[in-house]
Amino acid sequence: MRDIEYWIWLSSLEGLSSKKAFSLLEKYKSPEIIYGLSENDLKNTKGLTEKNIKELLNSDKRHRVGAIYEVMMRTNIKMVNIFEEVYPQKLKNIYDPPIALYYKGKLESDSFSIAVVGSRRPTVYGTKTAGRLSYDLSMRGVTIVSGLARGIDSIAHKGCLDAGGRTIAVLGSGLDIIYPQENIGLFNDIIASKGLVISEYPPGMPPLQHNFPARNRIISGISGGVLVIEAAKRSGSLITAGFALEQGKEVFAVPGNIDCAYSMGTNQLIKEGAKLVLNASDILEEFEYSGVQNFTFFHEDTLSKTSKKYLNLFKGLTTDEIKILKIILNGVHNIDEIIETSNISAKDANNILFMLEMKGIISQNPGKIFEVII
Repeated sequence: MRDIEYWIWLSSLEGLSSKKAFSLLEKYKSPEIIYGLSENDLKNTKGLTEKNIKELLNSDKRHRVGAIYEVMMRTNIKMVNIFEEVYPQKLKNIYDPPIALYYKGKLESDSFSIAVVGSRRPTVYGTKTAGRLSYDLSMRGVTIVSGLARGIDSIAHKGCLDAGGRTIAVLGSGLDIIYPQENIGLFNDIIASKGLVISEYPPGMPPLQHNFPARNRIISGISGGVLVIEAAKRSGSLITAGFALEQGKEVFAVPGNIDCAYSMGTNQLIKEGAKLVLNASDILEEFEYSGVQNFTFFHEDTLSKTSKKYLNLFKGLTTDEIKILKIILNGVHNIDEIIETSNISAKDANNILFMLEMKGIISQNPGKIFEVII
């Protein structure tokens, strides 16, 4: 067999946890050597149960490797193992990293990423908030990570793509089985935009219920922090937040209506110490030493058609008007925060905002909240 086929075999054994698989690799150095171990060798290997040994010797699991490899070749699914340099460094550092990842798209080192997760049935408030925060974070150069699920996950991916940003989707199934099916288009858009779709599961693995909690440790594991937007008391999003805390990551939450079931989980997170988030700056200020805030505002080569429309907004504007407009585009919408960020006097800032309104570039919402009009 090829080297990759031994990795397929070891990573596709459902009866062997990622932690035990990694322990075997630490001891025996390669999946090929593990593949060749006898029943006696395995029985003398510390930590393996009878069930583990049976799984490692299962002939059916060995015979299916060739078929999985053929699907990977046919559908352009690639693999990276935990010993390779391009394997995500943050993920290597968690308690039980996958020994291999199947992926489609662009695998690269992301300078900074935030996971955005939440309800599969968001309210209008949740939908709008997830889209805006994902968009604003992406415009600041942040990679958005989520799970391609219905609701907040999908909205987060789309908000990022609209900003011309990079997004990573982590699946709880094989990459040849997109779930939910209505997200096949989004799946393709992520790959086409130089994003990434990954899974620890081989092709052919259906979206089984128990796959998703395990999937959530990867979402938090490859991220610098986790933002939760609308979550009930018992939800997968809270599992992701729990993994983030175990991994030493920051947890953020958007507050919601205290009478809404979908806000009970997020409000509880805030009560327990998660940082309350009202805008993108609330997240970025926690990472002021990471260099995130020094990102170039525009990366023209990666801008989507929607984002390129912004470039025309600056034509004919004064230096201060451009400065204020960039601040709003970067996720600062409140008048007081705009003035503070710009270091322009309140009088001058108000005059500039008025001129931008007159030119039809921005609009003012109640509470002196300013939005850009595309």
